[in-house]
Amino acid sequence: MAFGSKRKQLDDENDVEETHGDGADADLGNSGDESAEEEDDSADQGSAKAAKPLHDEVVLLDGPKAKNSGGSRPWRCKHCNKKFTSSYTRIRHHFFGPGPGKPPQIGRCSVANDRAKYKKIYDKYHKAEKGQPSGSVPTKPLEKAFAGMERDAVDVQIMMFLCANGIPFNVLRSPQYYEMVAAIQKAPKGYKPPGYEKARTTLLDACKRKVESDLAPVRDTWYTHGVSVVSDGWTNMKNKPLINVMASNSRGSMFLYAEDFSGEEKTGEAIAQFLLQAIEEIGPSNVLQVIPDNASNCKVAGREIRRVHKHIFWSPCVVHTLNLVFKDFAKKFAWMVDTYQTAKVTVKFFRNHQHFLNLFRGNSELDLLKVSKTRFASHYILLKRLMDMREALTTTVVTNKWKELVKSCDGQTRDAANAIAQNIMDEIFWDEVKVILDITKPLYMVIKFSDGEGPKAGDIYEKMDNMLGQIKEVMTKEDNPHRNDWNEVETIIIERWGKMNWSFHCLSFALSPKYYDQAYLATPAPGGGQRKAPNEDTEVIQGVMDALNRIVEDENEFALLREEFNTFIMKKGLFAIAAVQADAATMNAIDWWFNYGSQTPHLNEVAKKVLSQPISSSSAERNWSTYSFIHSVKRNPLNAKTADKLVYIHANERLKRRFSEGYNSGPHYKWDVDPDNSLLEDSSLKLEQLRWASLEDEPAEVEPPRKVRRT
Repeated sequence: MAFGSKRKQLDDENDVEETHGDGADADLGNSGDESAEEEDDSADQGSAKAAKPLHDEVVLLDGPKAKNSGGSRPWRCKHCNKKFTSSYTRIRHHFFGPGPGKPPQIGRCSVANDRAKYKKIYDKYHKAEKGQPSGSVPTKPLEKAFAGMERDAVDVQIMMFLCANGIPFNVLRSPQYYEMVAAIQKAPKGYKPPGYEKARTTLLDACKRKVESDLAPVRDTWYTHGVSVVSDGWTNMKNKPLINVMASNSRGSMFLYAEDFSGEEKTGEAIAQFLLQAIEEIGPSNVLQVIPDNASNCKVAGREIRRVHKHIFWSPCVVHTLNLVFKDFAKKFAWMVDTYQTAKVTVKFFRNHQHFLNLFRGNSELDLLKVSKTRFASHYILLKRLMDMREALTTTVVTNKWKELVKSCDGQTRDAANAIAQNIMDEIFWDEVKVILDITKPLYMVIKFSDGEGPKAGDIYEKMDNMLGQIKEVMTKEDNPHRNDWNEVETIIIERWGKMNWSFHCLSFALSPKYYDQAYLATPAPGGGQRKAPNEDTEVIQGVMDALNRIVEDENEFALLREEFNTFIMKKGLFAIAAVQADAATMNAIDWWFNYGSQTPHLNEVAKKVLSQPISSSSAERNWSTYSFIHSVKRNPLNAKTADKLVYIHANERLKRRFSEGYNSGPHYKWDVDPDNSLLEDSSLKLEQLRWASLEDEPAEVEPPRKVRRT
């Protein structure tokens, strides 16, 4: 650049020796040290009192230069009497040289030949450099100490606020915490924080409006991805019945509101009117399904909704339905009940006797779980944990300490302890536990998959089918003592499967492109038999036709969708391209349709919406955990409207933050997950404690059981 070249030329001219120049050393060609010189010059200007010990070794030939002493100045060396015009950097080079590998920019002083004088100047210079770094403003030690004390005092005050109000430390990972501190720092002088009345009234309403505005991108996905209305009931701290409403799709579950049903009978018609109001607020054309509780009154509500909106499916919660399979097993098979009861008694004994429990904990890194009845798959969870701790239990009951504790107990406790020890040492008991775990693990894994938010409608049909095959593989082995019970197990699962939203799941399965991939179809299916593409299964196609017939408004649209569906399954046109088929096996199904669905625009719209739907009411049930956290015993006087606003802000602000860049990395990594929570499985997904005590097992209005689709 011209400006840079001109400045360099002027600097070079100023650095030329005026009188006693050394020819070799006065060669001021391209300087490799200009950046360092400019850095020192800026440092000189930034600190008037900066230590410059080499100024004592020269005579400055001009007067004081205003406030700062930086820049090029004429000077004469006291040792060699040579005159130069340069910056302080060149003075340093004059005495000590330019440094290794750098060309000389100024003549060297003859003091270098006198080792005593040279060392004295050298030590003086470096002593000053260590005490005052170049380019920095000198810091007063007292001021620095007081600043540290002030910061510590602020930190202690924050900790006092957290501890005095029982706020968990995990809140310090929240991005809102840092945003709050930054806002306070920018507040005008004399700022006073809001008081109690303002916070619970106008500010609370302002926060809710802000969250509503921030959720506009989530609401926009309702038009492109569709939405499911998810609902569940609960009783709050004041013993008032509440029913909530969530709008859920692939973007997450947004809490809308909860209504107090005090004084009203929760009939199917009343629940239907409540849900129809939510559907109208969301937009009936955006709603694909309603996922309520599995109770009989909710089934009646589903029929009422279908009369008003033909295209909206009533979908029982998959997790609730599969959990009932465990209950059916317990009712049907005595061998499973006996083993489970023995395991439960073992856990109960240790948890109720502190000395025995302490002895066990000394031998085990894991702790015994007392699984609540409100937890899904409680049978499997309890047996799995007991099997993991078999070695620790066996070690515990053979120690001398165990024997001493048994002798010191009363007769009833002694008998119970001996019975527990006998069960723990019984190989038959552990063999039964292993068999039951092998049989029920596929069922548990499907429950675990289903118990969560997100677009899972496209995979549940195949997972159910694989689950049947996996259980069949286990139960039909020659060494399985319960192989004769396979037919009854199969019947129980198929009957429960028939009570799910079969046609909707068939349509989702048939619109998932990865299940048409030839490499996938060539893999062996669990339980034997050959995998089938969805279009080759008669039952799946029947479900697809039933679902499409409900979605369309007239026969012409139905015919158009059937034609486009044929284009998709036959891989015509765009779908025949090799890259498109390769992406079908690896790409997310929703993304695949966004990329390649333009050839079948009507089916594309249906596919994106259907595949974006959840399959369980877990989001609505977990919402009650938020309610119980906010409307706790400590905050019992809280009225329902205020609690609803607080839950709205709490739940939806976290939903919004999950899509920010800092949520999956950095200091705010998954800040809303408590790191102290222990997991039951080696997985990031923990089955939450959800209520199902009110479920009613009524076979009304369900589809007939279907045969297994495998051949």
